[in-house]
Amino acid sequence: MKVVNKYLNVRIYPAKVDKNDNGEKIVTINEIESNIGIYRFIYNKELEFINHFRQLLIQNGYQDKFIVNDTSCNIILNMLMQEYPFLRKAESSSRQQSFRDLKNAFKRYKNPNLKSNYPVFKSKKNKNDTFRIMKTNNNLRIQKDKNAFYKILIPKFGLIKFKTSKKYRQMLIQASDPNDPTATIKHITIKKTNNKYYAIFNIKTIHIPQREYGPLMQVGIDIGCSKLAVLSNTQEIPNLDLTKETDKIIKYQRKMKQHQQKSIRYQQAKRLYHKWMDKLVNKRNDYYDKQTLYIAKNSCFVAVQNENIKAWKTNKYLSHNLQLNAPRIFMDKLEYKCHWNDVEFIKVPMDFPSTQICSNCSKKNPHISGLGNLQIRDWDCPECGKHHDRDVNASKNILQKGLQTVGTTVQ
Repeated sequence: MKVVNKYLNVRIYPAKVDKNDNGEKIVTINEIESNIGIYRFIYNKELEFINHFRQLLIQNGYQDKFIVNDTSCNIILNMLMQEYPFLRKAESSSRQQSFRDLKNAFKRYKNPNLKSNYPVFKSKKNKNDTFRIMKTNNNLRIQKDKNAFYKILIPKFGLIKFKTSKKYRQMLIQASDPNDPTATIKHITIKKTNNKYYAIFNIKTIHIPQREYGPLMQVGIDIGCSKLAVLSNTQEIPNLDLTKETDKIIKYQRKMKQHQQKSIRYQQAKRLYHKWMDKLVNKRNDYYDKQTLYIAKNSCFVAVQNENIKAWKTNKYLSHNLQLNAPRIFMDKLEYKCHWNDVEFIKVPMDFPSTQICSNCSKKNPHISGLGNLQIRDWDCPECGKHHDRDVNASKNILQKGLQTVGTTVQ
């Protein structure tokens, strides 16, 4: 058993009025939109103040040593609340979370290993508008309304209708019970995407690792473009066929260009565009979840090369497939599933020439390096004469490099 944080995404349905027929306070669309706007307003105002203060330091000959921490951000927030009284309409923990996110953005920017850009202002045109509410004293939970229907109780806002499966509803009810130590709700993130509203629960719970009976494998995985992944046991995971979804997305994108914005036909095309975009993302996530769970259940050691996906996207012949299939999402899902199921997961450095080394004699073949030689899918080793499939050979080298990193040998 292992204590993990699970994210549970459920669809919510805010109302247009603030009370239902039984007189209970319910969450409205205006309240959610207002809280999203206040979260963005606080973030932008604090960033504007920090930028102005840093410029003053530089202009007056001082070094730029302004520290962005909870104390400095909280002082700025108190000043903003005195100047803008409407900020008190938002839930208190969501106001504090806005400057915590700004503080983390500066922390990532100053970390030389992450290479993050300087924090920028949040835009109203952002497709994913969010705000986060922390749980304190059981103020965030699942409870029944007067008609005995389960609803989400959001502090300061009221009850809100949600839909999910029976399994996940039972998990939320269990996490809402203060007497149950096996699961606890940590916080909730309200997100607006494609004119739909979602609640993302962070649940701290006990996870029981899933294992298949029989011998477990040590596997190296080569992430590719034409194929999603190739395993060192010669098993291939093909890319998902998303032709139907992409054709529909392109069709409605063209229809949106043919009509004026805010017209009826433009809104109809936009709604259908969002529908097929959601279908594509959900289909891909479901496929990746099944494939990564299969690998995690049947393995005891997994090695993956930490590929530079951003550099791949600069190639015009690869960028479309990379954006469509999103191999980074596959790698991230595989990593946390291995962590949940107690499988050792190793990332091989991206500068390791896995495709150029012969897995039989360990000699390097420089004639297949570079983007210009990507069309070479199989080759013969000039030293030992062994015939290699490019992807299978790379996955075997990744496995050997991963095992050398932890100091073991292939089983």
